[in-house]
Amino acid sequence: MYYSKGNYEAFARPRKPANIETKSAYLVGGGLASLAAAAFLIRDGHMAGDRITILEAATIGGGALDGAGNAETGWLIRGGREMEDHFECLWDLYRSIPSLEIEGASVLDEFYWLNKDDPNHSLQRATIERGLDAKTGMDFTLSSKARREIIELVLALPEHLYEKRINEVFGKDFFDSNFWLYWRTMFAFEEWHSALEMKLYVQRFIHHIDGLPDFSTLKFTKFNQYESLVLPLITWLRQQGARVQFNTQVMNVVFDIAPDHKVARRIEWIQDGQQGGVDVTEDDLVFVTNGSLVENSEWGDHHTPARFDPIVHDGGSWHLWRNIAAQDAAFGKPDKFCTRPEESQWASASITTLDPRIPAYIEKIAKRPTRTGKVVTGGIVSVRDSSWLLSWTVNRQPHFKQQPPEQTVVWCYALFTDRPGDYVTKPMRDCTGEEITKEWLFHLGVPLHEIDSLAAAGASRAPA
Repeated sequence: MYYSKGNYEAFARPRKPANIETKSAYLVGGGLASLAAAAFLIRDGHMAGDRITILEAATIGGGALDGAGNAETGWLIRGGREMEDHFECLWDLYRSIPSLEIEGASVLDEFYWLNKDDPNHSLQRATIERGLDAKTGMDFTLSSKARREIIELVLALPEHLYEKRINEVFGKDFFDSNFWLYWRTMFAFEEWHSALEMKLYVQRFIHHIDGLPDFSTLKFTKFNQYESLVLPLITWLRQQGARVQFNTQVMNVVFDIAPDHKVARRIEWIQDGQQGGVDVTEDDLVFVTNGSLVENSEWGDHHTPARFDPIVHDGGSWHLWRNIAAQDAAFGKPDKFCTRPEESQWASASITTLDPRIPAYIEKIAKRPTRTGKVVTGGIVSVRDSSWLLSWTVNRQPHFKQQPPEQTVVWCYALFTDRPGDYVTKPMRDCTGEEITKEWLFHLGVPLHEIDSLAAAGASRAPA
């Protein structure tokens, strides 16, 4: 796929590769990257779907775009990707995937029409003092010094930022700005995260900076991203004959390594508790999509905290990457990315509200009704004076197809999960879903004497 000359090259169909009929493809991981690769192999690579196998450790595809639950125990989402016009590869993919909602339309058609009819923007980006407007408006409050630091970051050579943290290239003016509040809560950045990663994000989204304060640059799906994006894609792949093999933890890819080549020879896995695998040849293609956003996550529920274990896990994609990297230094250094969980862990919670009094508090902040099927908060609402730096959002409702009309699904997350809360005086990562709900209700502005009873009546799930 080429974009260098506009539509002329973007819409031309690739030629059929030589000997594609004899090739098979194995894709490790069932997240969006792997599913998209499988779809492009079929559409642009002319590979028969029945020669493609997707290997996924979980019982559901989509990776961080998973969505599950029910009306009794509550609905579960681990976040949602914030999408915009220039997700070129994504929109190119979904123009070819049929919608499950609108007959004769693609997923892209459905998404485009929805966001034309109901464009996204936030009417209150941040709150203080239990639900009051923080009055951040559209102002970045960047001093000349802070603006200069951003320019220097963008112009810096990548190699000059190796090993540097964000707080080594920015000063107090920057960290006190509205820009940093907008940025860190939108992208989950900490001051000690990689300065190079920040540079790459700024360059990637520089064309949307003017829409950062009110999220007018963003677009969202009708339902949660599993039902709106992942399920149509998996459905189409299976219709093409592709095999999606769940409950399969890939433990190693064994390579034949020589000075002039590195060739995968075998994929080893544990499926349903049993060791297995498959031999591959030079004619086969192996794609490994590791480093999932939800790798090593733990689940809690309304009455049980999610477990946080600071000891580095030896399972999941880290185990796979270590086994691959042990075969040759060219495969990278996985421990560089997974040995400081205290500096990278975070927590989110999905809250299902049941009490009919709660939507009024949401609507006071969102300045929109919650149950019209249209945009509600228009993105996250960040609680500027929260000890946890809590942010929360209510997407279009219902957020799940089977969600009853009397329920509202809220997603919230925090960056400072190791600090006591403002109502619940314990760290978020040690809280039950009910306790996280109480903290959210406190910052929503619910009267103190009603918080406990309203939280107890809800349902929540809290992955960490």
